[in-house]
Amino acid sequence: MKTSVNIASLVERKEQLINTIKSLVDQVDVVNVCLNNYLDCPFEHPKVNYFYSDNVFGDGGKFLFLRDFEGYYFTCDDDIIYPPTYIEDTKKQVDIYGVVSYHGRTFLKFPIESYYKSPAVRNRCLSKWEFTEPVQIAGTGVMAMRTDKFKPPFSFLERPNMSDIWISCYAKKQDVKIWGLKHSENYFKYQEVPNTIYEDKVDNCDFETEIVNKYFNISK
Repeated sequence: MKTSVNIASLVERKEQLINTIKSLVDQVDVVNVCLNNYLDCPFEHPKVNYFYSDNVFGDGGKFLFLRDFEGYYFTCDDDIIYPPTYIEDTKKQVDIYGVVSYHGRTFLKFPIESYYKSPAVRNRCLSKWEFTEPVQIAGTGVMAMRTDKFKPPFSFLERPNMSDIWISCYAKKQDVKIWGLKHSENYFKYQEVPNTIYEDKVDNCDFETEIVNKYFNISK
């Protein structure tokens, strides 16, 4: 079964993207990258394919390659350096659980008032997590799935820069669990980057909050 890594990258993160690709390319069959606002190729490698975009898909660009792929589909972020055993470690968990992530949150009660600020149990990829358990909203920067078990349509990503929410809501709609995986604190290495989605939206997330409430069957 083939294995692919799929990334959406902002042009301001070119150097970080190169580091991310280098940490993964030898572990998989192919790396697909949606280049948002890039004008040239950041890193030549026979395993790496590029799709040039004007950022219309935002972080959702990492799912552009899913429709025509069968196998282990990994979605990754350009601000993370992945460990040398990441793919093999994670494929073992995908074989057990179907859809997994090392980052996610489960809200303590509904309806939530703020997607980013309402109380939740948070499994953070950069922190130690001692349990493997289902999460409501999973981080797509450290996500993996088998396409024979879960293959969301790209059309479900209705707005850019909300891929965590759209994929998690689609899984909820399909009654598919996404499992947050236990891991050590230093398993991933973070790269400092400008213009994060969190920084842009933490105080302006009414739409995100509405969608999560809608799909998780919130009482009125």
